[in-house]
Amino acid sequence: MYAFGSNGQETADYSRGVLERFTRRAQDITKAVSTISNPRMINFFPNPHHPVYFEGVYSVNENGGVVIGPANEPATAEKIAMNHYHTKSKEEYAKKVQRGNADHVDNHYSMKNFDINKNNDEFDDGILKYRAEREKDFRLPDKSRADERLFNALAENLSPTLQPNTPPEFYAGKLETFMTCRAVSSYLRAKLTDETPAKFFEEASLKALLKAVRVGTSLADMRLLLSELPNLLVLPYPVVEELRGACLYIIPQIMHIMRLNNRWMDYVELDYINRLLKLQK
Repeated sequence: MYAFGSNGQETADYSRGVLERFTRRAQDITKAVSTISNPRMINFFPNPHHPVYFEGVYSVNENGGVVIGPANEPATAEKIAMNHYHTKSKEEYAKKVQRGNADHVDNHYSMKNFDINKNNDEFDDGILKYRAEREKDFRLPDKSRADERLFNALAENLSPTLQPNTPPEFYAGKLETFMTCRAVSSYLRAKLTDETPAKFFEEASLKALLKAVRVGTSLADMRLLLSELPNLLVLPYPVVEELRGACLYIIPQIMHIMRLNNRWMDYVELDYINRLLKLQK
């Protein structure tokens, strides 16, 4: 992450955008952390910067290496970089101090930090060049064909699951793919007047999902399935009852893993889900 400074500006010039106004930054890359993440694999956010993932899922740096701890060491920005405009002008920073922190009860901002964080060491207008290149290639999507593209994507991903000779290995590691197909199908079913095609793909997604579970999935995938389970159990398809049975079979195994690792909060949560599923049979 690159920390940009005030460019020596005392007052706010709102006639121009932030990218044009602030083109000087600190020489070194800051170690502050922001995460580009897959929300399906996140258990919860204890704060805005560091998600807690399901078991077996980790943050990685821009080179694919696992990040251990709160920040990647050493900090790099060869493939992915983020510009952070913390101070802006002195006038704008004063307003930030008056407003206070959004994610802390106590206000960590003060004007004495303005001079510390001005970060005007080095000129960098790379973001403007990048934006200009993006604008050259930008195309508005054809909204009239959006639903058609979604149906094509569903057909591409689910067609193999409709064939009787598709090997079980095909389903391995695809639980998240089939859950995405189910979500897309549900979106189309609610949007379109004729819901028949969308219902066909939604049921096919659930059947494929069940096969993926039976073939064997990662612990993170199973936690993902359980988090989505309330939305699945209300669907009007016979396969839903089979999914319930599969979860009743797998949940005790996950509970055993949690007990061995002293993950008692997760253990109790899973026990509660397990008892609810049994009551609904």
